[in-house]
Amino acid sequence: MSTAIRTVSSAATLVATVILSVTIALDRPLGGTHTSHTVHGSDAESLAEIEQADSAFRAAGLGLPSLDIHVHESYAGCDGRSGLFNRDGSGNRVDYCSGHPFTVLHEFAHAWEYHRVDNATRDAFLELHSLSTWRSREIPWSARGTEVAAETIAQGLMERAFPEWQCDEVAILDDGFRLLTGRRSPRFIEGRRSCASS
Repeated sequence: MSTAIRTVSSAATLVATVILSVTIALDRPLGGTHTSHTVHGSDAESLAEIEQADSAFRAAGLGLPSLDIHVHESYAGCDGRSGLFNRDGSGNRVDYCSGHPFTVLHEFAHAWEYHRVDNATRDAFLELHSLSTWRSREIPWSARGTEVAAETIAQGLMERAFPEWQCDEVAILDDGFRLLTGRRSPRFIEGRRSCASS
């Protein structure tokens, strides 16, 4: 595992390095022994967010596939969104544009679902949420099963306490997380407990 480090020794080299740093500032394998991710165009902050999200999946026992992660400086790199999964059809590409850690969890959740969830589980999740489609482009983004699933997994892996204002959602989030992953989310378990006592 190595990081490309460029030494600047002249003004000409500095100009070339600045131009290149937009696309190849960081290009190195990242991950544990079973999978590795390759990160392109990252800085220290976004790399830390990516490593934190990867750690959250591993700690929950949710093994991610090897991912090809592209970090962009603006939303333009993600077609105006905060992040994208699978823009190239490979099932392994994640584009990250927001600078917000939740976006990484959400896009990683798309990757995990794409590789690990079968159609019967998807159908059961659609029924749980009274949704009509998994990923049809004719349905609004927020009403697609794949988006609700990614949101559910990402919320279940967050470290902060479950907010009281979201108590009316904790049961369905917990049920959905268990359905998709076969596991319990400590965040939702504690959320149910704290919501029941408030």
